[in-house]
Amino acid sequence: MNQTGHVVLFREVFPSWQEALEAFLLFKKAEGLAVGTIDDYRYHVTRFFSLYPDAWNPQDVRRTRAAVLSHLGQDDIAPATFNIRLRYLKAFFAWLVNEGAYTGNPLEGIRARKAEPRIVQHSAETLANLLRLPDRSTYCGKRDYALLCLSIDTAIRPSEALALELEDVNLKEMTVLIRASIAKTRKSRTLPFSLETAKALQALIAFRPREWKTPLLFANYEGDRLTVSGWRQRLQKNYAPKLGLKRLSPYDLRHDAALHFLRNGMHPFALQAMMGHTTLEMTKRYIALAESDIREAQEKASPIKKLLGSKKRVR
Repeated sequence: MNQTGHVVLFREVFPSWQEALEAFLLFKKAEGLAVGTIDDYRYHVTRFFSLYPDAWNPQDVRRTRAAVLSHLGQDDIAPATFNIRLRYLKAFFAWLVNEGAYTGNPLEGIRARKAEPRIVQHSAETLANLLRLPDRSTYCGKRDYALLCLSIDTAIRPSEALALELEDVNLKEMTVLIRASIAKTRKSRTLPFSLETAKALQALIAFRPREWKTPLLFANYEGDRLTVSGWRQRLQKNYAPKLGLKRLSPYDLRHDAALHFLRNGMHPFALQAMMGHTTLEMTKRYIALAESDIREAQEKASPIKKLLGSKKRVR
């Protein structure tokens, strides 16, 4: 029985998970999902079956479920990671069941875990050191530097940044257009950027091989799409160890930008508009962290403490 309550008879539609995935992604594209979301579906489904190549068994869902439980039950898996894997795989298998191509959803009954929002803070010194790391004598180095500058300068979502095309960038006006088709909220917005970022983008565009046909602003070394997962792996492998960090992700840069904007005096409503938040709720989490910074700074640098001393006094 599918999600609409109709009985769906099983039929072996797809001989392999690869063929099933391509059909699923085609369906999702027809629904109008953003390119970044399509890439995420591809990444998570492909990763699952790469780790568990024997998990594809449309007629015996128990084998698939065993692989799913192993995938989700890994030690020290963060709640957010658990929920992301659950969401993408559950949607994929639900579609297969609805198509009559799988006898059941192996993720049925598995609930999401409660996860607190992970907002990472890096010091201004760490971010400055990060910007010094890319080798700007190479294309990949220039791309990394420009992408870092744009991310920190605008708090753009990683999926939005990697879906940008050359025509979205206005170097003269120093703005970038987030088209509705690539925006998470499906609402377009225009982000201003600084002269430093403009110079980095200009250098990247000028260095691109002329034979590349891709309209994408940030491509991989072969001129193809640079995915969020690919950018995450590059940050983690190439830059995090040199900074002494255990983890560095594209979204960390967005968090860092938001916090530094607030610390430098940006109005919360301006930050909400820049980040593309539909409500002020998410923005408030950054405000709370920034206010705690202010309290800590006040306690450390209070003039009255220095004037009156910090010794405990009694009558």
